[in-house]
Amino acid sequence: MDELLIELTRRYTEPHRRYHDLRHIADMLLKGRDFPLSDEQVMAVWFHDAIYDPASKTNEIDSAELAVERLFQLGWEGARVKVVQQIVLDTKGHTPSIEASKPVLDLDLSTLAGSWEDYARNGANIRAEYASVPEADWLAGRRKWLESMLAKPALFQTDWGKGLESQARRNLARDLSELGNS
Repeated sequence: MDELLIELTRRYTEPHRRYHDLRHIADMLLKGRDFPLSDEQVMAVWFHDAIYDPASKTNEIDSAELAVERLFQLGWEGARVKVVQQIVLDTKGHTPSIEASKPVLDLDLSTLAGSWEDYARNGANIRAEYASVPEADWLAGRRKWLESMLAKPALFQTDWGKGLESQARRNLARDLSELGNS
């Protein structure tokens, strides 16, 4: 297990990461103390962005495959590995397909509900990760993402997350509004 955590720590400290880094994982795990997270959910937190290449469309799939490989190497049972795999896959669209995904997805999205300053800093860090994307393409993609998030009937799935809903929606709406002025 120590070797796995060292590998994951190295992945999350890759130089191109500005938001999807070890601080994001630490934030999720710290906030996760508000839940009775299972070992499977904790491992899903660790693996959900383990492979992160801004140019790739398969990060979640690749991260889920890495989780399957590494957890089987550690001797985890197939049913437990499948839960981790599914939670990681669910982080792509932030729509839970299993109950165990709900707390992890809420933790992943919880930064949307921070102060405007924190939210804006996170957005700037994500933009830095996508520095190779031309500005016009970035703005179009960002607008589409913001609109898709705001169109969801609910961003959060747990009672804990529902307390974050209104602040997250205010931040997303402000971001979209300011994007319109760009």
